[in-house]
Amino acid sequence: MTAKKEQREIKKTEIELYTINKVRELRESRNVGQKRLSLELKLSESYVGQTEDPYNKAKYNLNHLNEIARFFNVPYSYFFPETHVEKDCVEEYLDIHPKLRANYEKMMKNYEEKARKKLEEQERKIKAKAKTKKKK
Repeated sequence: MTAKKEQREIKKTEIELYTINKVRELRESRNVGQKRLSLELKLSESYVGQTEDPYNKAKYNLNHLNEIARFFNVPYSYFFPETHVEKDCVEEYLDIHPKLRANYEKMMKNYEEKARKKLEEQERKIKAKAKTKKKK
């Protein structure tokens, strides 16, 4: 089983893992099981377990974190580092999700193409305007 997990890719970014680990530490220090926390969040019984598995793509959203903070009576900020993480988490997220990277790259290509066409049109208009001024 261990060898099989080593071959699998982690499905979470550094900041996601940080937050998930803070929830786990708090949950364990307060003797709250995964099932109980899942039910408190109105999620499936296995959701917290899936979230705590780095090879599973499940994770907490901001609403979940707010409810967890309320449940444990801790500040919302408890789940975040004091300063930003050094790693580019957006780039890391795109590495983990190649389909999203492909969509992003396609979107950027389209954006750049539109910008290029707009610039060409502006240049064409400037040349046309200059040409009509020369004729006068």
